Amino acid sequence: MFHKVFGVFFLFSMVLCSCEKVEPVFEYRIDPTLESIVNKFYQEAELRGITLQKTNLIVEVVDVLVEDRCGQCERPKRKKEEQRTIKISKSSVCWIRESEQNREALVFHELGHCLLDRDHKDDLFPSGAPKSIMTTALNGPYQPCVYVIGDDATECNRTVRRTYYLNELFDDLLVEVPSWAK
Repeated sequence: MFHKVFGVFFLFSMVLCSCEKVEPVFEYRIDPTLESIVNKFYQEAELRGITLQKTNLIVEVVDVLVEDRCGQCERPKRKKEEQRTIKISKSSVCWIRESEQNREALVFHELGHCLLDRDHKDDLFPSGAPKSIMTTALNGPYQPCVYVIGDDATECNRTVRRTYYLNELFDDLLVEVPSWAK
């Protein structure tokens, strides 16, 4: 009896010891229509002293996402050994009718989730503008004016906000309050 138990234990121990840890294989694949925006994200990170590896990311365009979302990041919650995937909806509401700035903001928002491990942040400035591009109400945070009503185009032109939002995206501890936010 002792020999049988010892034999089973020995065999089990050998099986455990002989297993090698298999390193996960990650894919890096970016849809050609989004490649320039993704590359811009990496450039903006570099400008701020952040080096991100191009190893574990798939960015693809899909027809429709659940709950009419415009973008979605699938990232590992606890284990880092999983593929990170971003899906961007090409629907007219999310992509086709949007300005280049809004398209960039959407992709940067999802890259913030997938590559910077950022969660949503819905804090607002006194002006009512979101404090972060990681807001759930991503509504053209730095878009240009589409229709100018009255003489003052600067009131609706948000392109001056881009630098702040990108600084905050790469540094979520940023405490700067820009003049347009007061």
